[in-house]
Amino acid sequence: MVGPEPGSHVASRILLISDATDDAVATALETPSHVVTRVADPEAAIGAEGEHEVIVIDLGGTYRDVIGACRLVRESANLANVPILALSQGDDIDERIGLLEAGVDDVMVRPFDPRELDARVEALVLRYQRSRGMGDQSTGAPVITVRDANQQRLIAVFSPKGGVGTTTVAVNVAVALAARTPDRVVIIDLDLQFGQVATHLNIPTRLTIADMARDDVSLRDPGVFQTYLDRHSSGLAVLSAPSNPDGAAVVSESAIGRILETAGRAFQTVVVDTGSVVDARSEAVLNKATDIVIVVTPEFPALKAVHAMRELLDLSADRLAETTFILNQIFAREILRSRDIEEALGTKIAMTIPHDAFVFLKSVNEGVPVVVGAPRSSAADQLNRLATRLSGIEATDAVADRRPKGLGALFGRG
Repeated sequence: MVGPEPGSHVASRILLISDATDDAVATALETPSHVVTRVADPEAAIGAEGEHEVIVIDLGGTYRDVIGACRLVRESANLANVPILALSQGDDIDERIGLLEAGVDDVMVRPFDPRELDARVEALVLRYQRSRGMGDQSTGAPVITVRDANQQRLIAVFSPKGGVGTTTVAVNVAVALAARTPDRVVIIDLDLQFGQVATHLNIPTRLTIADMARDDVSLRDPGVFQTYLDRHSSGLAVLSAPSNPDGAAVVSESAIGRILETAGRAFQTVVVDTGSVVDARSEAVLNKATDIVIVVTPEFPALKAVHAMRELLDLSADRLAETTFILNQIFAREILRSRDIEEALGTKIAMTIPHDAFVFLKSVNEGVPVVVGAPRSSAADQLNRLATRLSGIEATDAVADRRPKGLGALFGRG
């Protein structure tokens, strides 16, 4: 068994069932953020001591052997509800479906990227914890599993309806995370028609995602990639949207995939303002995301759109991202109660951003995120809690108040 170093944060408990001739999976899992118990067969797994949060099956036999192991595990009372990730020797779609039907929650194909394995295992751990009521942070102090410092996250902030505050949430979460891990967070503005991330941050734009899409080297070289980024005073790196809607045409689904891959090599956390358009480009982000934040407002058109979007997410067997629903109270008076909204969506609201017209109007007009410009406001508190929920890193006082004074900031933008 490999455990965390003394004094480290709470580690994810993994049960590895493996008779593989190599140690590729075991080596990838044995990090300070994991406690790994390795056994050679499912019979030994059933008798393994301790509680486990995810089971990884890496057997060198046939596809049928893996199926049998999965079913045996699922018949065990102490392991029946623990999520399973199975390693497959081939990418045959029928075999993958068979594994899912046998009770597997996720399938990865050998050879694999250790970073992807780590991200998928952590996603299953979070799903298991929240299914046991450990992840509900709508009230009280948040319950967080603090991840390894090198944990990779791709956070997609999205809403199928515009005008609900998606960019505000994305920018504030990104700035809050950058304060905790300076120079290790990038935000990508994928609202290709009228993206406003740079405006919300009051930074001039030199190059945009459209410029990057035309440069093949920047799409694959992390060093060149970073030359296209602007920098915010919080330490956040920014890849801005095109300066006009015509630039959207050159940003293909393929380019988005390569940008996300290279961004993940250059930064610990990638936050994407995914906008409100469902197309191949936004789906490329949602399919790769480790976390999806869906913003909803207390009005029927927004609820209808989000409900339809949730059905699409639920239909995807491959998508393993943790989905968090955020209620943005943009109205001064309560139109719909939280309970009514949850019943309409068929899911829990993780947290609510309270109505504060002055704080948000001032933030947008000055280009200063709420978590910086009004750090003691209720809105900033909720946005910081969301950042903690997504990253597992507690907030500190590291966010320096560097906001420009007065409305002079309005005239300082590029």
